Amino acid sequence: MNFVTTWIIAGAATLLAIASPYLGIADWTPGLATVSAFVAVSLMGLNLVFGYCGMLVLGQAAFAAIAAYACFMIFNAGAPIFVGALVGLGLAVVAARLLATVFIRLPGIYLAIGTLGLAYVIEGVTRALPGVTGGASGMVLRAQLQLGDNGWYAIAVALLLIAVVSMCLLLKGSTARSLQLLRRDELATEVAGIDVTRLKVKMFTIGATYTAVGGIALSQYVTVVSPEMGGASMSLEYLAMVIIGGAGSLLGPIVGSVIVHWLFAASGAAQKYELLVFGASFFLVVLFAPRGVVGLVEGLIARISTWRAVSLSTAEAPLAVTVSQTSAAGRRLDLPSKIEASLVIEAVTKNFGGVTAVKSVSLNVYPGEIVALLGPNGAGKSTLLNVLSGIETMDSGSISLSGQAISALPIHERSKMMGRSFQVPRLIGDMSVLQNVLVRVDQIFPEKSETERLEIATAQLKSLGLDQYAHARAQEITIGLHKLIDIARASVGNLPVMLLDEPGVGLSGQELERLRAIITRLRDGGAAVVVVDHNIQFILSLADRILVMEGGAQIALGSADQVMADKHVQRAYLGAFS
Repeated sequence: MNFVTTWIIAGAATLLAIASPYLGIADWTPGLATVSAFVAVSLMGLNLVFGYCGMLVLGQAAFAAIAAYACFMIFNAGAPIFVGALVGLGLAVVAARLLATVFIRLPGIYLAIGTLGLAYVIEGVTRALPGVTGGASGMVLRAQLQLGDNGWYAIAVALLLIAVVSMCLLLKGSTARSLQLLRRDELATEVAGIDVTRLKVKMFTIGATYTAVGGIALSQYVTVVSPEMGGASMSLEYLAMVIIGGAGSLLGPIVGSVIVHWLFAASGAAQKYELLVFGASFFLVVLFAPRGVVGLVEGLIARISTWRAVSLSTAEAPLAVTVSQTSAAGRRLDLPSKIEASLVIEAVTKNFGGVTAVKSVSLNVYPGEIVALLGPNGAGKSTLLNVLSGIETMDSGSISLSGQAISALPIHERSKMMGRSFQVPRLIGDMSVLQNVLVRVDQIFPEKSETERLEIATAQLKSLGLDQYAHARAQEITIGLHKLIDIARASVGNLPVMLLDEPGVGLSGQELERLRAIITRLRDGGAAVVVVDHNIQFILSLADRILVMEGGAQIALGSADQVMADKHVQRAYLGAFS
């Protein structure tokens, strides 16, 4: 299906959906469609926060109520309607920003609890102040715009289309990639160079804005706002509609709103057994359509469509990396005194409770040098890498990178100065290899255009001999290639320091040679490379110097020959190295 055909079908489907209230569908009237459209706008805000960002929110309806109540109060006091709408929207945005600033920094379920608490507070306050809010009966609008059902439906369609288009513009390019990574792997998002807290606060605030706009529009149409509008029950209904329609899908909120509102309008039994209907809907969605109705339809279309299968050859491509033929081992032992170290580690210590994982480790790593960290499991090697990259906070010591102290910098700031790969690659399976690399390019080259970033990512894969996999989804290629692609992503931008955590584990012989070529290329490009690996023969043939650790402390540092000849190393690790 080509681009033009796709747009023709999408346009026809949109026109059919807009005309649907006039096609004689039972109980699907312009009035009900108007309510569904306004609610869908509110749901788009929740879908942004929950569906795209992965943040569980249990009190989203509170922002609709805050905006609607404020708008009613201002308008009923005699001010123009647009002034009331702006004030209501502003209050909702401020409330969302304050709530996000407090709760998003906290781990796990606290944001859900915080928003749920806000919903209870809004419902409780509006009930407790009848002189201001109308109490349990709610507040009635002084005068409604006399537009008729068709006029209001036109406004609802226009507002919904604006919301969809604006969401499309928001969820494209680097933002879309960042949110995909955030939803699936928060640590990988930080290591890629993204300020996770800032991104979450921004998206939460934008989501609340959509919800507030929908709340204002709906309350203007029905001419009443009540405490239940912003309560916990309504918030859970919001969440149910998003999940039923398809969380993380652009059309999910619209489909969910239409299905639920039409179901309750068409069936008196549905209204009578509201909790049972929602509960059964959740149950059926989890069992048969975990991606919601939209995801179910997309899956069916994918099955019946006759797409040409693209098969990837399992044969490894020849190395496209220029490798120095000089033996690496021992090549940078006599370092000129005038060379400034890229990475300076001084007496770094990290404790976990009463256990010292890293004990007063000091090391200088110079440009164009490969330093390997060796030692058995539990020696503190990966913990040291975590401390260097900011994943763990050290208890004492200092770290400098290219002359700049970085001990106090957060993960996303350090990642702009050093690359980090993981023992288990943190790639996103349903993103292409190229997109996985682009996430990193977005942060290293934020000033570049989308086209320029695409060129950089493509060139990065090509330079490391991985370009044939660029358009394959990460889940379609081997785990060994995952490690190489993880390094390709981490090394974007020729950063001065590279931290590689067990890159050789699980690789085949040919993949190890690819890895050797890539690491050597990084070294020859001037990077200071720190690598942790248990493949002793691989390390001995690759590293310029080796730091051996035992129980968190360093016990030897030198060339491969010097380290292997050390009596302490022989006593402690001869069995481990054999």
